[in-house]
Amino acid sequence: MSSVAPASGLRERNRVRRTRRVERASLELALEHGVDHVTVDMICEASDISPRTYFNYFGTKEGALLGLGNVPYAESDIEVFLSAGGHIVEDLLHLVAATFVASEPDRDVYLMRRRLFAREPELQGLQLARMAGKRHALTRVVEQRIAAERPDLPPAEVCDEAQLVVAVAAGAFPVAGRVWAEREDAAEHIEVVIADVIARVRRIVAS
Repeated sequence: MSSVAPASGLRERNRVRRTRRVERASLELALEHGVDHVTVDMICEASDISPRTYFNYFGTKEGALLGLGNVPYAESDIEVFLSAGGHIVEDLLHLVAATFVASEPDRDVYLMRRRLFAREPELQGLQLARMAGKRHALTRVVEQRIAAERPDLPPAEVCDEAQLVVAVAAGAFPVAGRVWAEREDAAEHIEVVIADVIARVRRIVAS
């Protein structure tokens, strides 16, 4: 029994390292040559994997450029959000941040992907479409909390407010991600950045 967990953990670490190597190679190639001029064979050669392994991991050429995405929201983090008593947008940002940190993001890859999205807007559109399901699930979670805190609120208003909360958090978190990635202090924790972004949101709303 004791040998299974370490072996499984090693396989997972190797998988993460391999996927990040492929993502980095694909982004470097796309930034240098343009997405249309990059092939899966080029990515495989640059990252030293086979096309079969590539497609098993990413499915399409765009898959490595978009990345595998963040880990799902942990049930424990959702429970913390549902029972938290702070401002709902702030609490939601902390939930998203916890998931972001759990994915152990690579700063260089994050910044390269942002540069590529700015250059290739259609990729950003694909990313937004891919994230639509996750955003929908997050809205349902926010609805649960609003309905529990304000049981007299009509269901239609619960839905509207949940969508507004998610929209504010979804708009604020990319700013937090950019600030986090561009900080000179590599040890800067995302929670510190979240606090700064929340302060900015409060200033905007107050004004």
